[in-house]
Amino acid sequence: MDKLSQVILYILQKKPEGYSRLDLARLIYYSDGVHFQKHAKIISGQLFIHMEDVPLPVDLDKTIMKMKKEGLIDVKPEILDGNLKGFLIFSTGKEAVSMIKEERRIIKKVLEAFKRGVYDESKQYPNLYENYVITALYSQIPFSVDTLNTKIHFFKKKSLLELSGKIFRIFFN
Repeated sequence: MDKLSQVILYILQKKPEGYSRLDLARLIYYSDGVHFQKHAKIISGQLFIHMEDVPLPVDLDKTIMKMKKEGLIDVKPEILDGNLKGFLIFSTGKEAVSMIKEERRIIKKVLEAFKRGVYDESKQYPNLYENYVITALYSQIPFSVDTLNTKIHFFKKKSLLELSGKIFRIFFN
């Protein structure tokens, strides 16, 4: 099983009710980002593209289709107040995941940070969120030892967050 499939399966096995495709993509991105910050390499082996609403692993959709065909995952509708909200992807529990301990530890840490839902990304992992936001739409999101977690990156983050706060205050008032 390829690394992306292992990461997906591991994440889904930690939450039996499943995740939406967008939340799954975000969790993979943040897991890879945290692992990159510590070890200068990503877990899934994927390139990430800045899409309108999510940092998307390039092969995510293809991998989900393959895993569904193999019976490793399934999809069910998510109903909220009698309306279809979307679809949840969940593990069927048919296969165990073989990942090294450090990869599992980092993914658990990211899942713990987002245990109430995958939102407030700028508070949980501001440097990784900024790395996504400052990348041009439909472009590859760079993971670079030169820019991630440097003082320059910190000052960029601070100025972007201050600017977004000022814009919010203007619209709110």
